[in-house]
Amino acid sequence: MKRILILAIIISVLTSGCAEKPQVTPEKPTEQQEQSQSANAIIAPDFELETLDGTTVKLHDLRDKNVILNFWATWCGFCVIEMPDLEKLQEKYKDEDLLVLAINVGEPKEDVAKFVAENGLDLTVVLDKNMAVSNNYGIRSFPTTIAVNKKGEAVRGYVGMLTYEQMELLYDYFDE
Repeated sequence: MKRILILAIIISVLTSGCAEKPQVTPEKPTEQQEQSQSANAIIAPDFELETLDGTTVKLHDLRDKNVILNFWATWCGFCVIEMPDLEKLQEKYKDEDLLVLAINVGEPKEDVAKFVAENGLDLTVVLDKNMAVSNNYGIRSFPTTIAVNKKGEAVRGYVGMLTYEQMELLYDYFDE
């Protein structure tokens, strides 16, 4: 009986991962949705976080860019899987003012730096050491991705791993 219970728990953990998959696939916004976005705008809470090299990043200072905030952790398998696609998206749209901020939540700087080096990541990684930013944004599972346009408005958010195609659709929500 104990073995069955342990097996059930292991299967549950392996199939659920570190977050649920997104329930809704991003779709290209309609003209009506684009018009209503400004009327119902939610300004993304400002924050100030440190990068791995010690530089300070303030969300408010990025108002000339479309920003994708990706909350993640090194122990989250889905986070690790989507990192190359986040890099691919940033590379494709960097000339169109896109910045992907990979916000590591609650892990020591040394562990994150080692992970980034071992995986050859070229994203802007910032550290939410005390989890204040993730708590302020209401992050409860990883990965969670939030799109913030040049006006500082949070235009879309998703819980769970996104495919590259879903990231492309997410990018369509930014105001041009």
